Amino acid sequence: MWRCVTEDTLMIETKGMTKVFGDLVAVNDLELRIKQGAIHGFIGPNGAGKTTTIKMLVGLLRFTNGHGLIKGLPAGSKQARQLIGYSPERPSLYSNMTAKNYLFYMAGLSGLKKDEAKARTNELLEWLELAKFKDKKVGGFSAGEKQRMSLAQALVHHPELLILDEPTANLDPSGRISIINKLKELNSQQNITIFISSHILYELEKLVHSVTIIEKGQTIKEDSVERIKEGFSQDRYVVKTSDNAKVMESIKGKPYIQEILLDASDVIYVTCADDASAMQKDVLDVVTQHGLRLIHFGEEAINLEDIYTRSIQSGREQ
Repeated sequence: MWRCVTEDTLMIETKGMTKVFGDLVAVNDLELRIKQGAIHGFIGPNGAGKTTTIKMLVGLLRFTNGHGLIKGLPAGSKQARQLIGYSPERPSLYSNMTAKNYLFYMAGLSGLKKDEAKARTNELLEWLELAKFKDKKVGGFSAGEKQRMSLAQALVHHPELLILDEPTANLDPSGRISIINKLKELNSQQNITIFISSHILYELEKLVHSVTIIEKGQTIKEDSVERIKEGFSQDRYVVKTSDNAKVMESIKGKPYIQEILLDASDVIYVTCADDASAMQKDVLDVVTQHGLRLIHFGEEAINLEDIYTRSIQSGREQ
């Protein structure tokens, strides 16, 4: 479990992280523990405090209470900022500069010497498929091209931590796939820790190792994706036949049933107290007795969108 890692393996750690704007508590006692080398998803509804949290981590906002560490260094300090590459949701670029000149300039600001800055500029433009636009002014770029430029400037100084706020929001499907693959490459080949906020959950699921789900500025779930899936799908089964209402009526009073529902798409979802063998026998008996067709019987396959929806719903019910 990600919360069991030792402190010297953490890239991001916060304790009591709080940000208040007047009467609004945007982030409320938030705790994060993100392992070095992880790709970590940061998800929640609009207004949950994700962007405010990110701005505190990168040093754009001060904590009202609590503190945060980036690889053991105080969040917002010069030393911590040097470790971070940051791409915001709405990148603000120098529109009158060409792509090549902009990236070269940003490399210089990051401390790279002239020859290194030139080489890094060319490398990133090529890697992010922007080389053919190198002499085009950034102001004329499409939203997707600006997003790629923002990622390029975030990477220009070889950061150890990449913090991304909706990095694929303005890209077309092929562009999003390309960026996802490139982030995987950065992580696997260079061991860059990636902290990524995104609303595109089916896409995020293909990328991240672990997630934090927040609501109203508070953590409601944080763990590896694998362990969260195990927790949600444990003892939950999906049944579909040619007459689900009849099957449900026949088994709903059985002692092994903890919860049973027939959803709008006419699929039975069952939470079982014991192993499913008794339920499987009873379902088959009903199917045989009434001459029904068994379409599906198996453990529930759960995805990140299901996890998010149920976690938010559960958090609001508490």
